[in-house]
Amino acid sequence: MTSLTERAQAAAAFIRTAAALSPYGPYRGEDHARTAVRLAAILGIGLDHITTAPDPLRRRTHPGEPVIATATCPDTAESHTLLARNPHYDDEPFELLGTCPECAGQVPLTEVRHLADLGTHLAQAPVTRGALEQPDTLPDTFATDPGHTRACRFGDH
Repeated sequence: MTSLTERAQAAAAFIRTAAALSPYGPYRGEDHARTAVRLAAILGIGLDHITTAPDPLRRRTHPGEPVIATATCPDTAESHTLLARNPHYDDEPFELLGTCPECAGQVPLTEVRHLADLGTHLAQAPVTRGALEQPDTLPDTFATDPGHTRACRFGDH
C-alpha cells in the first residue's frame, strides 16, 4: 500500500500532466483533472476508473465550464455519470445524472458530496413521475436543467 504522501504526490502529478496534455487546453484540462481526482477520492476508486468530458448541454463560455465524469466500478463495471457543474469550486456537490421520468433526458437526480449520498440514492426506488410532484426529493437544478427534452414540462426551454 502506498503512503498518504505518495498518493498526494501522485494526484498532484496527475493534475499537472493531464492539464498539460489535455485536448481541451491547459485550463479546462486542469478542471477535468481536478474533477477526476476529487470524484475518485469521494468514491474511493482509482483515477483509472474515472473518465471526464466536456458537457455540451450545459456549456458556458467562461472559466469553470461543466465537466461530465463517468465513474466505473473496478469490480462490477457498473458506471455512474456525474456532473461537476462548477468544477472550480471543490465545495460544490457533484450531481448524479439519470433519466427524467417525464422525458427520458439525462438530468440531475441527486447531489453527491460523499459516497453515502450515492449509496442513499441507489438504495431508493428509481425516480418516478410521482417524485416529480415532490420537488424536495430532487436537486434544485432538476427543474431547469437543459438535459430535459423540448417536449418536457421541465427544463429551461
